[in-house]
Amino acid sequence: MKRKIILSLCEDILSTGVLRRHSSTRFLTVEAMNVDPDDSRTVSVQMFDWSSGSPVLLPMADPTTQTIPPNQYRTFRSFELPATTFAYEVRITHPKDKDVVTNVFGLSAIQFDPQEGNNVLQHDLVRLTLI
Repeated sequence: MKRKIILSLCEDILSTGVLRRHSSTRFLTVEAMNVDPDDSRTVSVQMFDWSSGSPVLLPMADPTTQTIPPNQYRTFRSFELPATTFAYEVRITHPKDKDVVTNVFGLSAIQFDPQEGNNVLQHDLVRLTLI
């Protein structure tokens, strides 16, 4: 418990909340940017299927935790979503500073176009307190 409290003081956990999947959305992606000119930042992403009413962790194509060097960005991608997934959430954990910006997109299968209504930008993510 003490570790969780200490962790929450130095990291933010952000959530999209539960989103309804657009019929063309086949993949989820998070773009995480580190604008710090000197220091790397570590970002972790979890993707959940909420279709059953409870969260089920979705497997991801990219590592769930990545260290982003100064002035670079990294992508976190899901595998293709199961056809039965109609509700999902993305959670992002990153340092509690303004040097990391993250955006979440639902993507189509062919052109990887962001799907309208399945995009959550940094300013729309909700801060969670998990204790």
